Amino acid sequence: MDKKIIEECDIVQDLLPLYYDDACTEASKELVQQHLLTCEKCKKTYAELKNNTIDAVIKKESAGVLERHARKERNSAYKAGIVIALLLLIPIVITFIVSISSGGSLGTFMVVTASMLLVAALTVIPLVSNQKRILKSILLGIAALLLILFFVDRMNGGGEFLLWSIPTIFGLSIILFPYVIRNITLPPVLSDKKALITMAWDTLWLFLTIFEVCNHSGNVEGMKSGYTCALILMTGVWLIFLVARYLPVNTWIKAGIITGIGCIWTVFSNDAYVSFMEHKKQLTILAVDFSDWSLNCLNANVYVLILIFGGIVSLLLILLGIVNLKRKNNCIKL
Repeated sequence: MDKKIIEECDIVQDLLPLYYDDACTEASKELVQQHLLTCEKCKKTYAELKNNTIDAVIKKESAGVLERHARKERNSAYKAGIVIALLLLIPIVITFIVSISSGGSLGTFMVVTASMLLVAALTVIPLVSNQKRILKSILLGIAALLLILFFVDRMNGGGEFLLWSIPTIFGLSIILFPYVIRNITLPPVLSDKKALITMAWDTLWLFLTIFEVCNHSGNVEGMKSGYTCALILMTGVWLIFLVARYLPVNTWIKAGIITGIGCIWTVFSNDAYVSFMEHKKQLTILAVDFSDWSLNCLNANVYVLILIFGGIVSLLLILLGIVNLKRKNNCIKL
């Protein structure tokens, strides 16, 4: 082999690690590339370098170490969960033995059992579950809470369970249902309608809460008043939701429409309530008098200001959205 070629091979062999790490100069890089086109030996050396780099070995070893560590942590968490579960059984067993030996009912035992189930939902489930821990804890925790309410109601003679449980579910749903629905798998036809399902769910439990509270006390007039307030409230909420979620316009136009809906709802909701409940037609804004800010005209003055400034903001947002839409269309044409 030509001495010049041998010397060039020695140089390239020294440069290959730098070339692989892209740490050599442009001149050296070009020399290596040209040499690799004609030298099978150096080309083989470079292929071996790529397949057996220290980085690859370290990466593989690191992955193994991390996997072993994760497996060890999972085993430790599982063992801790089992230990806690066994500890939670102790008060349950003690309560059961005391209830049986004293000849009493099992009401206290059932309440304690449900209480320990609630504690387990917050401690054991996150430790022993590998997937969707929070979701499982929420569902089991709500079930345990309802069991506690049920058994306490039985111990007190019954008749209060629905009064306690329906408002409880409604309150928890407002906070937790969006997370629950987002983390469960629905049929394909419903998978893109989770926000709509959430709105429908909360609306349903709002009306159920009003019904149960008023029905339990026999307050029919209060039920009518509650339904009227809820209907007026949820009409505004649903309109805002439908605009924000489904109206096929840009964000600025949506913001303008929602601002307008909010202003109209704020100004006329009380008038709508009076119309439904007292069968009396009124428009509070007709009493406007900016020279009089006493209680007689305060609401009317405030409502008119809301309509004026809210209407201006709403109109400006819609116009801004239209301008942006036209600008976007012009850019697409170009």
